[in-house]
Amino acid sequence: MKWKHIRLKRLAWSSLAAASVALPAHGAQAAPEAPADTDGTPVARVVVSAAAPLEALDRGAPTASRLDLSVRETPATVDVITAETMEIRGYQSVEQAVDSLPGVSSGGAPGSPSQFSMRGFTGDQVTVLRDGIYLGPADMTYRPQNTFNLASVEVLKGPGSVLYGQGAIAGTVNVISKKASLGANSLDGVASYGRFNSSQMGVGANKVLAPGLALRADVSRTASSGFVDRAHADSTNATLSLLWKPNARFDLALGLDYLTDHPSSYYGTPLVSAAFAGPYASGVVATPDGSTIDRRLRDVNYNVGDYRIESTQYLPRIGLHWRPSDGITISNDAYYLYADRKWKNAETYAFDPGTNRVDRDRFFVFHEQHLAGDQLSATFAQPLAGLANRFVIGLDYSKLDFVRTRGFPDGDSVAPFQPAAGVFGPLVGRRSPTRWHDRAVFLEDALDLTDRLKLVGGARAERFDLVRENYGPDGSYQAATSFERTFRPKNWRLGLVYQDVHGWAPYIQYSTGQDPVGSNILLVNAGQNFDLSRSRQVEAGVKTDLDGRRGELTLAVYDIERRNLLTQTSADVVDTAGMQKSRGLELTLGYKPLPAWKVDANLAYTDASYRNFIDTSNGVDASGNRPANVPRWSANLWNRYSGFGGIPLEVGAGLRYVGERYGNTANTMVLKSYTLIDLYANYRLGSKLSLIARVNNAANRFYAQWADVNYPTQIQLGAPIGYELGLVAHF
Repeated sequence: MKWKHIRLKRLAWSSLAAASVALPAHGAQAAPEAPADTDGTPVARVVVSAAAPLEALDRGAPTASRLDLSVRETPATVDVITAETMEIRGYQSVEQAVDSLPGVSSGGAPGSPSQFSMRGFTGDQVTVLRDGIYLGPADMTYRPQNTFNLASVEVLKGPGSVLYGQGAIAGTVNVISKKASLGANSLDGVASYGRFNSSQMGVGANKVLAPGLALRADVSRTASSGFVDRAHADSTNATLSLLWKPNARFDLALGLDYLTDHPSSYYGTPLVSAAFAGPYASGVVATPDGSTIDRRLRDVNYNVGDYRIESTQYLPRIGLHWRPSDGITISNDAYYLYADRKWKNAETYAFDPGTNRVDRDRFFVFHEQHLAGDQLSATFAQPLAGLANRFVIGLDYSKLDFVRTRGFPDGDSVAPFQPAAGVFGPLVGRRSPTRWHDRAVFLEDALDLTDRLKLVGGARAERFDLVRENYGPDGSYQAATSFERTFRPKNWRLGLVYQDVHGWAPYIQYSTGQDPVGSNILLVNAGQNFDLSRSRQVEAGVKTDLDGRRGELTLAVYDIERRNLLTQTSADVVDTAGMQKSRGLELTLGYKPLPAWKVDANLAYTDASYRNFIDTSNGVDASGNRPANVPRWSANLWNRYSGFGGIPLEVGAGLRYVGERYGNTANTMVLKSYTLIDLYANYRLGSKLSLIARVNNAANRFYAQWADVNYPTQIQLGAPIGYELGLVAHF
């Protein structure tokens, strides 16, 4: 678990990105598949249409800016996956959806279930937001979200500190829920069942209660027995949204997000000796001593019988927007999060070749989190020196009370086949309350230097007060490891974007970021009481329409440098790395060769490495080595076709390629590359009801998905072939 102590060539085409959907007009921020109200609010409704035009570059990009800029106008990489695309491909979690975007992969364990790798960085160096709200370091606070409740998922690549504060170096994933709409009443539903008892059920409705008043509610549940024994998982998500808009200049929105989940108890499959595996060696991992994954252990669960993995969170919100004049908008968004999370497991599994048994540990951690915050901003659309200009200035405040209790009881050893489940044992642990007060001033500006050249910039200054208290197993205060610290990060970004008459939009941007040296502010202790790490990124690219808007292409190249950081090298060791650098290229293409045929493809190349880095756990000089779980090449490809005469059938096929990755900082453990094939067919039973069949990992590829340096003796394996049948309704 990321919080254990301070625990932190080949080119192929893979599973794909966006699908063909009807999108709103230039600058709109509504979900592209949804019709909009007269006030611009999206109706959260899915409409499958392979013949819809390609206008993804002209949709709004609220994750990337508060200035109401479109994706084309934003001098940065912004990737979006819509509710329609997630539904048709069968993505039930945010991780599945984001994996289809260029240069992104994910993994993790039940303790940190949603670790993303992006632009050479992983874990908490990728920020995850819920409707634009930062809830804390992703490894400790983020929970898997059900996609049925979502309007879209947006990913802003590169440092996001100007917008969201500390901890956003590689990118920002914003999970956007469906909202109430004044446009029309609607009713949506989904039900599916598949292999491993996997199921999804969801129902959602939008109701116009009166002129200017609307309510939306969505409830969904996903569940699965999993491909590993005793690895049941389920997630229940309920979202509620109330919109009051008495006139064109004022609106008030209330929201509530409820989530409870029980993630899978599968923490990985142990590496065993080549002699033990014999002919059952899988070949998905290469190590210097020949350790391998034994295919016979694929579905074996080494967790204890009374394991506990669960969480519950409530997130109420209130937002108001007021336009006192045509050029001024005042916005205020307030929120409160309560979360309760509990883990009690045997998490690490190490094969002992002397006894041919598996040694396992014990670890428990409980979280109680209270987070309150408010964002106030004023936007001005007024000329500056005779040039069109849009400017926003605001205040951002949050207060956190976070209590973490954890302990490490003694472990045991079990047989590799049919291991005795056993029990966890007594709970005796340490308690660590953490408090923060974060106050920030931010501003953004978009100035039209000419009618085609736009200068976009922003800055943020913060005061971040952190208090950490540690208490021993007997409840005594431990002054030596407790501390207080005030951080004062200042970040900025500046970019230029040019739009020519043919739809080409080249751009360049420079941005900075700062985050804790270990990238998790909740784990920094007195021994790591250092100043923040500093990062910068230079990005250049181009966005353009193709062939009379039958296609869209984006190309980006980037260079990121992060200095003075701590990185985890083993379960209980962190080391100072002088620098981590990452350079790469990302290419995205959407094209319609025929009105009924849509092709989506993306490709990413990442060259990431450490500088001045000695791994003290083994004395290895890791300078020049690639960080763990970072593939050099990754790609996705989707084809979607519905041209079958009068037959109301649409079929789709996707390929996902992930290149070789390393499983440790020494780069001695290699996770082999893999390619996955996904298939689906959508048959319309009428104008409002569809029957959908899907097959995931159709070739039944045996592959290693993720390796965590916290668990160096085990690997997370990917799921085998899965299939499901479902019904989708939109009324």
